Amino acid sequence: MSVSASELRSAATIAEDRLVLANKVKSLRDEIVAGSDEIRAEKAADFQSAVEQLESCDSQYHLVKSLENANAMVEKLSQQPQRPVSKGYEFARVNSATGELIDAGSLASRSDSEVLSSRDYGKAFESFLQARGKLDRVKSHGLRNLLETYGKGGDTSLGDHEIFMPFQKDLTTGSTAAGSNAIAPDFRFDIITPRTVRPAMSSICRTITTNVNQVTFPKNTDATRGTYPNYGTVFRGLTMSETPSGSTVDTGPFSQLIVPVNTGSLFTDLSMDFFQDAPGMSNYIQTEAGKAFAAVVDDQVINGVKASTQCDGIAVNTSTIANYVASGAAGGYTGTNPANKVIDTYFKFKTSYAQNLTWVMARATHGKIGQFLDSTGRSLFVQSGFSGLVDGLPQNILSTPVVYNEFMPAFGTSANLSVVLGDFSEYILLMRQGFTVLVDDVSRQYANRARFTMRYRFGGAPRDTNAFMFIKESVS
Repeated sequence: MSVSASELRSAATIAEDRLVLANKVKSLRDEIVAGSDEIRAEKAADFQSAVEQLESCDSQYHLVKSLENANAMVEKLSQQPQRPVSKGYEFARVNSATGELIDAGSLASRSDSEVLSSRDYGKAFESFLQARGKLDRVKSHGLRNLLETYGKGGDTSLGDHEIFMPFQKDLTTGSTAAGSNAIAPDFRFDIITPRTVRPAMSSICRTITTNVNQVTFPKNTDATRGTYPNYGTVFRGLTMSETPSGSTVDTGPFSQLIVPVNTGSLFTDLSMDFFQDAPGMSNYIQTEAGKAFAAVVDDQVINGVKASTQCDGIAVNTSTIANYVASGAAGGYTGTNPANKVIDTYFKFKTSYAQNLTWVMARATHGKIGQFLDSTGRSLFVQSGFSGLVDGLPQNILSTPVVYNEFMPAFGTSANLSVVLGDFSEYILLMRQGFTVLVDDVSRQYANRARFTMRYRFGGAPRDTNAFMFIKESVS
């Protein structure tokens, strides 16, 4: 029996050979186990050869099976159209020179406003939005046919992802008469992609997903960590005598950090007419709510007040704000070389904390630091190759990345902690429920309102306060 890979055999045929070889290996194994030493010596070579043949056959089977699966997939996809096409309808014919409609075919006319303004077409169009502008991804066959029939309106110039947007009333964008914005029924849709905004701090903090309402972490409360030659007041240097001294047997400085998960919610009411007349409004509201949630996270990691059921903010925690370098002036950076304060902050960190540092500040503050100049007028924090005409400010300081957080205290105000440098993996950010949006279009129908309720659950706290250092806009 040959299992040469050069033979063009099916996976099913190879599977039969594999079964025969497996039985042969089992039989030889049983003979060796039950036999004498002489039989073991006699059968050992045959057993090894059979195992090698089985392994080779098994490898060939998986290769051929994978190729057969790939061929089947290619064959299936090759029989499908590359783009969605209308099913059961004829496209209209248009004079390519004049654009004049010659034959509307069996498609609806663009003037069929009754259909375009119907609730059924609105539902079909909302499904189209949820499918990210891909007609073939609309799950309902009926809604897809409705879009194929009426969505083109006899216009063959429309792309596969372009459908007439249904509006049956004016959308009011303001409370005054001048705020009315009329949208034509034949407004054409391209592809609407919601803009996703993630919290900036979740990318650098130690973010943990949880399903409980609080998490307890171990915490080292030794206030003098990093000293040399001993590590703090408890982790002392090695005892050089045979008998340990009494100072080496105390319990240590460890305690617990309890991080609770806090709950927040907000809501907004919309006119039911507005909600119904603007398909995709539900998705859009959720996108806007996601931006609001990102702002809440970024704000609370910096400015959260623990006593108010918020995160334990780095710029509020009494231990973290005690670690700072004074800028030299109340409300700014002064002196013959203001960049010294930035450099002092960077190098004031102990080596044990300096491996994973990130600067966090408002974007405008970084712009101010980029304007620190040397005696010849060149920027101190932009590489010399960029001097003169600066194409862009590198998003790093002293080869350490800068993350923008617009909720950091502003630059230029007395006593503000406008810049923080730290190892943000020492900030625990718990995410139990990122963000959920509930659309209630029932309970407030009496007022012709739909209510969107947003809810989130997260918490956070710094575990090692020595891992953060501020620049404080003060004299000392």
